[in-house]
Amino acid sequence: MKIQTLFTKAFWLTLVSITVMVVTIFRLSPGLAHPRTTPGATFTIGEYHSQSLETSSLYRRLGGYSAIATIVDDMTQFALQDPLINQYWAHLSTDSKQKFRQGVVNQFCQVTGGACLYTGRTMKLVHSGMHGGITNNEFNAFVNAIVLALNKNNVRLKETSEVLVFVNSLRKEIVEK
Repeated sequence: MKIQTLFTKAFWLTLVSITVMVVTIFRLSPGLAHPRTTPGATFTIGEYHSQSLETSSLYRRLGGYSAIATIVDDMTQFALQDPLINQYWAHLSTDSKQKFRQGVVNQFCQVTGGACLYTGRTMKLVHSGMHGGITNNEFNAFVNAIVLALNKNNVRLKETSEVLVFVNSLRKEIVEK
């Protein structure tokens, strides 16, 4: 009986410790629902700065999470059709493609003011050494895939421009050649 009680206490102590670490590291609410943000707070990915929780946030103007996920899905399809850049995705397993998709969705969601949290690696680290280094032409082809996806989803010019400002802020972290 004492061993079971000791095990139960150790289990709960471990669970509480892990929760405290997660809350501290990711600054999540104790319910682990969403990152804590304050109206008007800013965050940075690359050199792009965005206001969170504004009523007219880019996140809301794009149509929210589902719309961003659809844009990312369409962007991936356009990228796969481009012979210059499809090499980066064609060999990936279904699981790796889903992980890539979720990372891009989370990144776009967060940077546009949504309640998502991008926990992936830096863009420089993710793209370092890919096929000998990503070129400006390859980066431009990826930007073109994004534009095609935004156009397919009838995203207005203002929002398209804002998305492209963010994407282009990542150029120096991604392009190696």
